[in-house]
Amino acid sequence: MSQGINQNELQEKTQKLLHGPLKHVRAAALAAALLPLASVAATPASAQNTCGSGGICGVVWNDVNANGVQDAGDTPFVGAVVTLVNTGEVTATDLDGFYFFTNDAAGFPLPEGVYEVAAQIPPGTTPSATNVGGIDTVDSNGTADGFGSSVATVTYVFPGNPNTDFGFSTTSAPQSGTGTPGYWKNHPEAWPVASITVGVPPKTFTFTKTQAIAILDSVGKDKRTTMFSSLVSAMLNVNVLIGNNPACVQSTIDAANDWMAHYLPFTNPRVDAASLAWKLGEPLHRLMDNYNNGMLCAPHRD
Repeated sequence: MSQGINQNELQEKTQKLLHGPLKHVRAAALAAALLPLASVAATPASAQNTCGSGGICGVVWNDVNANGVQDAGDTPFVGAVVTLVNTGEVTATDLDGFYFFTNDAAGFPLPEGVYEVAAQIPPGTTPSATNVGGIDTVDSNGTADGFGSSVATVTYVFPGNPNTDFGFSTTSAPQSGTGTPGYWKNHPEAWPVASITVGVPPKTFTFTKTQAIAILDSVGKDKRTTMFSSLVSAMLNVNVLIGNNPACVQSTIDAANDWMAHYLPFTNPRVDAASLAWKLGEPLHRLMDNYNNGMLCAPHRD
């Protein structure tokens, strides 16, 4: 391994994605398709009193005044994707912004224990402040994990914890919207920088805009070009001059730069799709690709 890049640390970061919100990314996409992703309903969000026959449940809501508390004027997010991380179960919130987990992955009643619940951050929003006021029935419990979700830890004791809630407020600063690799390849005039640096010290690699665009235009069997494409696009999208919300993707960008530092330069043997290197890297690419396509905490540019 070269120059201090720790593969165990890299593997730990990617495992956080593989066994977290990305574990069942297809199921999440299906849940999102059943209802419009994080669309806002017209009725106020409200906490539930019970979880029915036992389980973990709560509300995902639009925190209109960004105070971290469900109050008058707030509305539910309908179709928000919520994952019970321990089991990989995925659901979408209903018309009241309500989600409910009652069984484990095998279909048996959820056993008592400590669980992580992850709500995908709706586009153009940021997680509300956590545990404001100390009233569990109305506050928000999630914290951004840097991988596209707001995550809460809950201790489940039958008949259930009905107040694992997630508030999201609209990002106050105007956002230009995210661009895909195709956008950045075809719009060199939109680049906020004349060069881009990937990797981590002491192993970094700087490319001029012209060189970077050439790599974006040559994505192929070498998966380093795939990672470069999604990473550079994400870095451009979160650039301060572009102004998109980086909260749900910054940790992934950092991990992807670690990955690039280990496997670049391009003169090294290529990284194939079946390699261990890509097993570690692909979850990072997938999340950045979702971000670049406006599916996470920043909207897609028109």
